[in-house]
Amino acid sequence: MSSLVEQAIAAQERAITAPAPLFVRACPGAGKTHVIVSRHLRGPAVALRHGRALLSFTRAAAAQMRRRCHRESRPEATAFPHYIGTLDAFIWDVLVEPHLPASAPLQLLDSWERVHAEVKLDRQVPLGAFTFQRDQQTGQEAIRQDLLSREHERLISGSTYPWDTWAKAAFAARAAQVEAGYVTGHESRLLALKYLGRGESVTGPLRSRFAEIVVDEAQDCSVTDLEILDQLRRMGIPLVVVADPDQMIYGWRDANPPRLRALEAELGQTVDLDGNWRSSATVCRLAATLRAGNRPPDSAVRSPLPEPPVILLPTEFPRGGMARHVPSRRPVVDVFLDHAANHSTDAADCLITAYRRGHLPARTRRPAGNATTMLAHAWWVVHSATADPDLLDAACQTSARLLLRYWYPDATLQGTMQARCAASGVEFHNIIRHAYAFLYALPEPHADWPKDVNPRLKSWPRPPQAAPRGVVGQLRGKPEKLNIAGATAGLYRVDNIHQVKGDEHPGVLLLVPDEDATTRWISGDPAEDELLRNWYVAVTRAQKLIAVGIRPDQLHALAEHLRTRQIPMLIG
Repeated sequence: MSSLVEQAIAAQERAITAPAPLFVRACPGAGKTHVIVSRHLRGPAVALRHGRALLSFTRAAAAQMRRRCHRESRPEATAFPHYIGTLDAFIWDVLVEPHLPASAPLQLLDSWERVHAEVKLDRQVPLGAFTFQRDQQTGQEAIRQDLLSREHERLISGSTYPWDTWAKAAFAARAAQVEAGYVTGHESRLLALKYLGRGESVTGPLRSRFAEIVVDEAQDCSVTDLEILDQLRRMGIPLVVVADPDQMIYGWRDANPPRLRALEAELGQTVDLDGNWRSSATVCRLAATLRAGNRPPDSAVRSPLPEPPVILLPTEFPRGGMARHVPSRRPVVDVFLDHAANHSTDAADCLITAYRRGHLPARTRRPAGNATTMLAHAWWVVHSATADPDLLDAACQTSARLLLRYWYPDATLQGTMQARCAASGVEFHNIIRHAYAFLYALPEPHADWPKDVNPRLKSWPRPPQAAPRGVVGQLRGKPEKLNIAGATAGLYRVDNIHQVKGDEHPGVLLLVPDEDATTRWISGDPAEDELLRNWYVAVTRAQKLIAVGIRPDQLHALAEHLRTRQIPMLIG
């Protein structure tokens, strides 16, 4: 066993056995899930009803923790009094829902888009376009105007109403949704703080149930999340906080580096995991150029030999067009995949990523357009064999909306699909099964596709209480976009950086279209520049091959910078 492996294992063992409170600073590929689950399964025996909460920011990460418990033949470690889930779910399930008044039930939404909530003045803006944030010092809420998308900023700036009026209207629209029984994660956090402030009647049962709360990916916590964790700490529940501050990329969600550092200081004990079990030494060295503090690279514990160099691809980024490799005039993705093949990496094992989705190759996200366009897109998703679970879920819901509208023409069009199904007396899961089967049975979309869809819609087996009325709910119009090659050409993963955090791939292409990319990469401060931290996240997804598509006028200065850092590099 090499010394690097021994050191990495020893660091993991310290993180597994050190008593809480504890801060674990973990580099990419450090084996955080192994540490957290091992800590959970090997923890000391505790009194009856004392469990442990293992919290992360994604359902996939929580599911992986549960699978590992089952794989170790410890299914009881996933059951009450323990809790394994997302931080969002924990806040709702444990801190909010048990304390809601029976007379005012609420439903938690992942987004206001689920109920098509809008703010209406002289124009309509989705309620989800407004980012509500709470001031920790005053407890007052405000709306971050600087976080509006360009589209919604243009809409509002062209209005006859000033920003203050729009902000008041957004607060009123949200209040109306809460009155109707809906909240999102932000409102659930406000309720959690409210209930935690009630004292022993709330905090006592929590101390009884939980001997420890472990929070993974804590760098993604908002200031309000950290305030909730601090309240739990102050009421006597030991915390284990696992974080990599270099991967803090959710500034728009109010992630706050100084507040995370303050929490680390309050916990009083830190264990560093700087052994990277995922990436090659070359990838680790490149990543070190994108993080604060001029620290040495993480240790590549299982570095492959021989290692591919970093590949810099001179790339043209035409507005609204496909990124092209300048020397060959081919799509830069194709050139990258050729390099990947030369290093024994299949296209299916590759990731193409960028900060903004608009700089990526076409992907099977739901397009804007008429109902026929969206249903055609859904058809391509279910027939692609490469779509991720979120895309499949969205495709099934698109098909379910068509069935529901046709079968129950008088049913409300407002609210979530679950709420609309309940109003129609239909089981949500049943209609989703119908929706998938119906969609899969349709022929391939074409210009006159509704002529094929509507007869199938009329003949499809329907619930006994369904009552179609004429052509209400039938499909109309032509698909607006039939060039959906991206749905079937998805041999490789394509997503923006925020969506790939936590993933790993043998080969990664990072597209960097910024005109000041070299200046930021060489001279920027990652502690202050969130874009650099995004690039760091992208680079550290790679196991062995990393390529960067960059403008030709930016490439050579970056290449020279990498040479001075003695990082193997090839201009391709």
